[in-house]
Amino acid sequence: MLVVRGRVWFRGRLDTLSIGIDEDGRIAAIKKLLRGDETIDHGDALILPGCVDMHVHMRDPGLTQKDDFPSGTRSAAIGGVTTIADMPNTLPAVTAPSVLREKIAGLRGRAVVDYALYAAPQSGSALGRFKEAIGFKVYMAESTGGMQVDIPTTEDILTAAEKDKRLVVVHAEDPQKFTKPRARGLEGHSMARPVEAEVSAIATIARLRGSAAVHVAHVTSVTALDAVPAGVTSEVTPHHLFLDISRARDAFGKVNPPLRSREEREALWEAFRAGRLDVIASDHAPHTIDEKQEPFDEAPVGVPGVATSFPLVMRRTRAGDLPLERVVSAMATRPAEILGIEKGVIEIGRDADLIAIDPRQVGTIRAKKLRYKCGWTPFDGMEGSFPQHVYLRGELIVEQGEPVGVNAGRFVQPSSS
Repeated sequence: MLVVRGRVWFRGRLDTLSIGIDEDGRIAAIKKLLRGDETIDHGDALILPGCVDMHVHMRDPGLTQKDDFPSGTRSAAIGGVTTIADMPNTLPAVTAPSVLREKIAGLRGRAVVDYALYAAPQSGSALGRFKEAIGFKVYMAESTGGMQVDIPTTEDILTAAEKDKRLVVVHAEDPQKFTKPRARGLEGHSMARPVEAEVSAIATIARLRGSAAVHVAHVTSVTALDAVPAGVTSEVTPHHLFLDISRARDAFGKVNPPLRSREEREALWEAFRAGRLDVIASDHAPHTIDEKQEPFDEAPVGVPGVATSFPLVMRRTRAGDLPLERVVSAMATRPAEILGIEKGVIEIGRDADLIAIDPRQVGTIRAKKLRYKCGWTPFDGMEGSFPQHVYLRGELIVEQGEPVGVNAGRFVQPSSS
């Protein structure tokens, strides 16, 4: 038995404990002292559950000049993420069960961390055929991949999801509320796809969802958050928490839904601190530098972020701006609960997905460290607290801040499958 020792986040607080990990990579014991075949003592370092990023676009298959699973999951591990859920707007798009099965087969043995996959059914009647999907993505407006569905189809999918008890993740923007940009650039992009578009789309979801399990992706404003009804979960991205139209560089900050004003960003941060948002998810959506250097109105939307979400947030914890409990909940426990997977908590019987981190070690974020295939980050120059060691089911995948290079990641299906 492997024993990992440190200041463990266990049952809502830090305590100096030993975690015993069995040969299957599961937590077998948690005690003050344990004996094992091998003991790794992390001293005063914090031992936290591995992060679960429930919203990434690894661009694999079909768009692998931007990213791919070997590269993207290695970056995830560097940032303390041990499980990802990959979106369906690849080439081909995951709109048919056969495409999902082909994607599953093509990714086998190519991931550093564990992974789940979303599908994008085009009708409610198709839901039952996507048994392996962790959930379903509904795009209420056009974004990368052109997978928008209309309101009747959205209602059809929600009705079927309610019956089948499956998760629906919604890109909530109402295209009827879009306007023509008043100017090129980030401010014009924000005005063209205003907060009102989010509010209108969320109101539509509230009207149509019944009791379906719905998760609203990438909320950008407290005004939009106020529209999220009880029983619907929500997420915020690091780029909407740490960047705004004055703190990003031209098309390198172009995302959907857009970055907002500094005032809206600061209010959103306070809402997150107060526990009003369930999850932080990266919405990791890389494009090449050449693509982002195209004229603003032609440049694609999306930024890379899977490696920096946890370090950015942990830095704010070290600064005293955020309780550690909020970090663990929003980046590990709640996303695992929403996805319905046995991750996100240090508990006997769970996978030994662990982060060892000394929050006192603060570094400057640089693209080179992150190992992104796209070669850039919108958070360049900001400070982050990166994990020193990361375990996936008890196996070291990051050691002294560097990826070990093992493709130990497994495909994760819904617990009910």
